[in-house]
Amino acid sequence: MSDIALAADIERLTFDTLTPATPLAPPAARITARLYRPDGASRPTPAMVILSSSAGVQRHREIYYAQRLAAAGIAACVIDSFGPRDVRSTVADQSRVSAFQMECDAVAALRLLRDDPKIDGGRIGIMGVSKGGVAAINSAIAVRQAWRGVDAVFDLHVGICPGCVAQHRDASTTGRPVFFMLARHDDYTPARFAVDYAQRMRATGNGRIRVKIYTAHHGWESIGPVYAIANAQNYSRCANLIEDDGRHYVAAAGRAMSEAEYRVWVRDNGLLDVGAHAGGGSVALRDRATDDLLSFLAENFGQ
Repeated sequence: MSDIALAADIERLTFDTLTPATPLAPPAARITARLYRPDGASRPTPAMVILSSSAGVQRHREIYYAQRLAAAGIAACVIDSFGPRDVRSTVADQSRVSAFQMECDAVAALRLLRDDPKIDGGRIGIMGVSKGGVAAINSAIAVRQAWRGVDAVFDLHVGICPGCVAQHRDASTTGRPVFFMLARHDDYTPARFAVDYAQRMRATGNGRIRVKIYTAHHGWESIGPVYAIANAQNYSRCANLIEDDGRHYVAAAGRAMSEAEYRVWVRDNGLLDVGAHAGGGSVALRDRATDDLLSFLAENFGQ
């Protein structure tokens, strides 16, 4: 279906990202987004902020989800975190735009949406695939609210194949619902790390953590055969814990280091793999997973 068929009202948004001073201090940037509004809505609607994968905003992925959400009566704000920073993709170099920068973009959009009279400010969630999923899941971690320097938090979180090799040592959350949608055959962002993260979040007292594992590969929104991502940076051999001060404790190194130092250390010690696989999706699988997503949103948004 076309954008117009599913969401007749599509708006272009421009806004400033958050620029907290500590601990990661992202630089200023003017961000762009597309807001898909449900056609003919007569009252304020819930909304989802959508962050992209490392490949950037893709029609078959982020736009697809925006269209399906709008058709279900949920506004969808698709953020382009890459273009405004003159980046096309971070597949081959994940340092070009950090997941925390994307998280700051998303929270800036959240604050903007809460001032929109057509949006229900008490029902705004966040979702993303792969790298966007990292930001969506980590934005649920309690300490990161202080990092961002603003009070705003999302009302729910959805991570589709999120990379969870780096996890907060203190996995305490804001208490909002979290849905991990994972792929059994994922060799890019392996599901076992996300399952562990979910268990650790539950152990801190959040009983609203859901996990579902699909018989699928990474990026199941791509319909067709599995394909190789030859240049993909793959950190799945070096799990680490994120301290409250933003440093990464790397057990293999026996010390904590900044994110930039971690990336160099992994590369220099032969633990950075290059290459992964994605795709292999079918229309039936994509629709089934999307139905699960919409059911989770309906349950928690009270639609």
